[in-house]
Amino acid sequence: MSKYILYAGLACIIGSILGMSVGFVLLPKVIWMMYCMMYEMTDKISISFNLTYGGIGLILISICIIGATIYTALKELVNTPANLMRPKAPKKGNRVILEKIPFIWKKLNFIQKVTVRNIFRYKKRFFMTIIGILGCTALVLTGFGLKDSVLKIIPAQYGDVFQYDMQINLKESLEETQKEEFIKELEQKEEIQKAIQVYMTSSTAINGEKSEEIQIIVPEDQRQLEGIINLKDINNKKQKIEIKENEICISDKLAQLLEVKEGDSLTIRDSDEQEIEIKISNIVENYVSHYIYMTKQTYETFYSEELKTNVVLIQNEELNEQQQNELASNLMTLTEVAGITNINSTAKTIEDMMSVLNYVVIVLIVAAGLLAFVVLYNLANVNISERIRELATIKVLGFYDREVYDYVNRETIVLTIIGIVFGLVGGYFLNYYILGTCEINMLRFDKTINWISYIYAAGLTIIFSIIVNIVTYFSLKKIDMIESLKSVE
Repeated sequence: MSKYILYAGLACIIGSILGMSVGFVLLPKVIWMMYCMMYEMTDKISISFNLTYGGIGLILISICIIGATIYTALKELVNTPANLMRPKAPKKGNRVILEKIPFIWKKLNFIQKVTVRNIFRYKKRFFMTIIGILGCTALVLTGFGLKDSVLKIIPAQYGDVFQYDMQINLKESLEETQKEEFIKELEQKEEIQKAIQVYMTSSTAINGEKSEEIQIIVPEDQRQLEGIINLKDINNKKQKIEIKENEICISDKLAQLLEVKEGDSLTIRDSDEQEIEIKISNIVENYVSHYIYMTKQTYETFYSEELKTNVVLIQNEELNEQQQNELASNLMTLTEVAGITNINSTAKTIEDMMSVLNYVVIVLIVAAGLLAFVVLYNLANVNISERIRELATIKVLGFYDREVYDYVNRETIVLTIIGIVFGLVGGYFLNYYILGTCEINMLRFDKTINWISYIYAAGLTIIFSIIVNIVTYFSLKKIDMIESLKSVE
């Protein structure tokens, strides 16, 4: 027994050291590189081994692997040496459930019937193959699903919710007449399709002990919001929302974090520590930051002051990137303008930062490929070693190498297909869970997986399986037919 425990123990220790090197050194460097692409950060990072986490991982792996080794060895060593020296008898074949369904069973040819019986004949290998393929497919699908969900934030926020192209911040010293003249001047420009005035300010939303930083948006006329900002109900995105008087609309992630719902009241605290309590009428769709919308009358009622707009939201005609930049440069020269935010440039910047998710997808695909290869390769080798006399016998009976290969790997192909189906389902829920746990307060992920990602996940898993089958083909080709003629005793 000590021989096998030593072998398993060395595998655990060497594998753990390599795993810790990847987990504590390589992956942190990759993740830090991703953050450096997104934010202005130093490229220096302090990396160290966490002995506590590493020790826990080693203990768990040792329990699984060495424990399984001890269990298997004890189970075998109860036999006498004479019995252990004999080749292991093949498992007895039993009737399978398909045999009880005549209209299916009768349509199968001889080889297909043998394949079905062999699949249910080795039940441990049946479940291990399916679980391995399931894990591989789920990991690959999670990688692609993560990318799909994150990249959808930009078009969802800056295409579906915010449909304006430019935000112009006005100088505080402007009089109302100056603002009106400025708006008329903007509307006369051929490049500008629509311009509306709003008031925007930063505040804090509070519910009990929970609080979040927010942006309050108050339109001069909420009817003008149509086509500029789409307020859609979170539960029914086809339903557009009108802001009710003396009530507010809040973004959905804010409602989740503050644990409030429609009909509840929310406290808003401004920069002067002034607080108001107001009822929530609707929860609206949003993906980036937190927003609260109220009407002009509501603002003036609760804050007891006249609304003074400080932002102009404009919607351009169809302009390319160069034309938009030229328009922004021209507007910045005007005396009324304090600053300009080009929404398309902002969206492009965020999209470029999100492109680093390719590294995450690659890491998950590599991990999934290793998982599939290790599981399938080991199971294939065990399968061949346990059935070598059976395989040698069918070669004696006249099976060509290709037919022997099909005889064995047809079982793997069937189990791979079953594992992929379960893996696609499992990957959906794994992706949903991971997005829910890694979602930061300022973002709302649209938990979605594109149909092409399902095809990619299934395709990559099939490729990993084919690679293993090609490797095992040469092992099958080396089987000596004389093995079947040797005496068992």
